[in-house]
Amino acid sequence: MKPPSGTLGVTADSDDRSRLTWSQKLLAVRQLSRIEKPIGATLYAFLGAHLVGPLEMLWSWPVMTAAFVVFCVTTFGFIINDYCDVKVDGIGKPYRPIPSGRIMRQTAGRLAWGIAAIGLAASLTLGAGAALFAFVAVVMSAAYSFRLKSTLFLGNATVAVLVAAVLLYGAMVAGDPMAPQVLAAALIIVPYIVAQEALFNLEDIDEDSDAGLSTTATCLGRARTTVLIQVTLVSFMVAAVSTWLLVKASNLYLLTLSVCALLPTVILILRLRPPTPQAAVARAVKLSRLVWVTSFLPLALLK
Repeated sequence: MKPPSGTLGVTADSDDRSRLTWSQKLLAVRQLSRIEKPIGATLYAFLGAHLVGPLEMLWSWPVMTAAFVVFCVTTFGFIINDYCDVKVDGIGKPYRPIPSGRIMRQTAGRLAWGIAAIGLAASLTLGAGAALFAFVAVVMSAAYSFRLKSTLFLGNATVAVLVAAVLLYGAMVAGDPMAPQVLAAALIIVPYIVAQEALFNLEDIDEDSDAGLSTTATCLGRARTTVLIQVTLVSFMVAAVSTWLLVKASNLYLLTLSVCALLPTVILILRLRPPTPQAAVARAVKLSRLVWVTSFLPLALLK
């Protein structure tokens, strides 16, 4: 597999690491943390706050601090995942920062826990409830990477709960995490993330199998995992439309939902009709990431 541009190749010894420029080191850290994803996670903290508070609340100190905590905890989750995935990444993604040797595994571990500590320290300023919430999220993220990822369905569900929890966290510091619109948004998010995580498992099925991981895809096989993804995506669509009725969302919500989420999800389901070649899975993964971004708009209209 060809390493992406900006890497030094597949392996690097200590002398190679010492010759890395600061820009190359920063690039390696960015790749390790997948910085765009923690940034994206903070948007869902702001979304949770938006659903329960006035617009000016988004720039308040509690919400901004909560977004920072989410950024730290999510960054921790991605780095600790790479720390635990050295074996499987060495097989399927040797260009990643740790298996390529650009970042030592021990350094990545220290960085992950250091960032987690910063996030937890920041959460203490929001009160005991917010701090406990953040602590549980760190524990769940670590449990996922160290153990739950290599399980049937449980790892997928853990990630879905963590993502939905970001929304609740933002709503918690802004007002009421149990508000109907917040709970509705969380219930919409969960089945989609479960389906997306199973899709990621399907994309990585060969390397996970070679590394001895027992993911949803390696346990169920390609055909049954594909069916599971399709069923879960249908559940996502049902939950999203039901919300329009149950919380009396606007017609604009339904229109935006149809364009930004429902139609693309139907296309995604059709692309995954078995037998599903690996190229089709890769295209489906890209589409699923796009739908995750575009779905932000209808969720924001639940207010």
